Amino acid sequence: GLNKAKMALKLVVLALLAGCFVQAEEYPPVVVMHGILGSAEKMEEVAQWIRDALPGTYVRSIEVGNGPLDSLFMSMNRQVELFCEAVYNDTNLAEGFNLIGFSQGGLVARGYLQRCNKYPVINFISWASPQGGQFGGVEFVVPSFISVVLGRLPYQPDVQKSLALAQYWRDPYALTTFDTNSSFLADLNNVRAEKNEQYRTNIKSLRSMMLLHSTKDQIINPPSSGWFQSFLPFTGPGSNGIVVPLRQSALYKEDWLGLKALDESNRLQMHQSDCEHEEHPTAACKESFDAYTLPLLRQPWSQVRAWRAEQ
Repeated sequence: GLNKAKMALKLVVLALLAGCFVQAEEYPPVVVMHGILGSAEKMEEVAQWIRDALPGTYVRSIEVGNGPLDSLFMSMNRQVELFCEAVYNDTNLAEGFNLIGFSQGGLVARGYLQRCNKYPVINFISWASPQGGQFGGVEFVVPSFISVVLGRLPYQPDVQKSLALAQYWRDPYALTTFDTNSSFLADLNNVRAEKNEQYRTNIKSLRSMMLLHSTKDQIINPPSSGWFQSFLPFTGPGSNGIVVPLRQSALYKEDWLGLKALDESNRLQMHQSDCEHEEHPTAACKESFDAYTLPLLRQPWSQVRAWRAEQ
């Protein structure tokens, strides 16, 4: 009878162990992408928040090129290519991952989603990113009237090649030039007559998209560019600008990117923070992380796989 008792005990122990494993949910990996003049290191605090909240979760902070200057002078298209390469070289991400992009990093991250996405993004999370383009916001360097004077300069071919900011500069006084010459954002936002269907398909494959912009943002102009909003033609920058609400824009109404499809299926979340631009990946903005980002990262693999099976 002793062997039977031992066997029974083993089975009980195994059952208990199995129970423990069932309770410990597994979460999809998370990739984070830094902003302009940032580095992977600058997102380390965010990576730590995720590891603390979801123990055992694989978190990867990607740096494109060699340090801060490349984020400024390397073309956005090249930054996206390198980002895709970095993701595809990491087999931990093969089944899919949640993606957080901060500031300019939100555009690089969206470049991955729309142009690559072989390792599929589950939830796409954008923090204070110029998704609708940038006009002005260089006031901390130059006065605002200079944005108007400099307006056309970013569209010169050599500048388009060499300055990342120029590639998502959207001048409301020169939208035709933007459509033709913008080497990155005009394509990424599908503004041209010939639409890239893949961009729409990839965005519509998301479980959700969360767009966060800051009401106190001194850098992104207009701040609600984080919601894909931009200035009405012939207005801006700053307080001279009239911002077109997302749902009234052609980008939304004609669904160039699939945002309307996401919205109509309750998969588009739009939130605001009251942090300064640079504070988003720091403790000063953790409250906003806990409120709007963490719940998306907290969807366990079991839930994600079940959702995928229904698609």
